[in-house]
Amino acid sequence: MNYIWAGMLLLGIVFSIINNRPDLFTQALMESCTDAVQFMIGLTGIIAVWCGLMSIAKESGLIDKIAVKATPAMKFLFPQEKNKDTLVMMLMSFTANVFGAGNSATVFSLKAMEMLDRENGGSPVASDTMCMFMAVSMSMIQLVPITIIKIRNDLGSQNPSDIIMPSIIVGLIAMAASIAACKYFEARERRRKRCH
Repeated sequence: MNYIWAGMLLLGIVFSIINNRPDLFTQALMESCTDAVQFMIGLTGIIAVWCGLMSIAKESGLIDKIAVKATPAMKFLFPQEKNKDTLVMMLMSFTANVFGAGNSATVFSLKAMEMLDRENGGSPVASDTMCMFMAVSMSMIQLVPITIIKIRNDLGSQNPSDIIMPSIIVGLIAMAASIAACKYFEARERRRKRCH
């Protein structure tokens, strides 16, 4: 990632020199820094509200009730995972993703991946559970993509919520493809181990 950022900065400098307008590079750099900070401040409210709601849901026992209802799906996705706390953390991440609070989901996802890494003994090779969790998290369906709706609203979209139905359709396709790919490679690895 450092190389990508360094490359982008160098390209900006080179193009500003080629066009004989070094002031444009400085101006664009300063404006983008300001825009980035304003963008993050705008999202902070959504992240704080969602994290608060998830904490309330966990403390009130709502997450446990959701976990019971989601048990068949979680067993299908993560048959090797037995740690209840890890499953609950993954479920919180999925719940945040489903409601489109992707930035808030990141907090829960990182914590869940930390727990999975400990269970995997800190191995440099990811476990099947880690791979499936990452694949599902990255492709999770969003019923209400709150963050995208907020961005579209801030940028002056006439109908910021028009994104909901396309988001659901694309999310379902992406999630199904991700799960299928993980299950295929899990089965292939099991067959390979049996043959040796």
